[in-house]
Amino acid sequence: MSENKQRPLFGVGGMTLLTVLLVLALTMFAVLTLSSAQADMRLSQKSARAVSDYYAADSVAARLQSQAAAMWPLGPRPKAALVRDTLAADYDVGVSEVDEGLMFFCDIPIAAGGQILQVTMYLAPPGPAQRWRIDQWQFLPPPMEVEEEQPLPVWQGE
Repeated sequence: MSENKQRPLFGVGGMTLLTVLLVLALTMFAVLTLSSAQADMRLSQKSARAVSDYYAADSVAARLQSQAAAMWPLGPRPKAALVRDTLAADYDVGVSEVDEGLMFFCDIPIAAGGQILQVTMYLAPPGPAQRWRIDQWQFLPPPMEVEEEQPLPVWQGE
């Protein structure tokens, strides 16, 4: 009598090898997931810091606007030099007389990144019409230095 024994498809060594490969693959996926989560967290923190810095500069510009409006409640228009000198203690502002109103120019730095909030506003005389006209309220990225590169020596064919 001959017995036909069925041999297992995978032996003990094959199952061990398959288990080791599965554990390695799961470990790699765990490491990749962790590094991706850390990168996302760093990006979120940078984004939150940039947004809060922008809105801090935006609130400075809004304070400038309210202080400038308070300097001219009723009556004749104040001189641009007087308004500029009064506001110069808190802001780097330029003021000029345009038509019957005042034009304000101000560059507000945004944190330490070199970015600027550039604001240009027109304040009309007191009356029933709208007093403020915002001509520019613009975020400017930091200026980039452009360096000239040396030309590459290219063979001219001779």
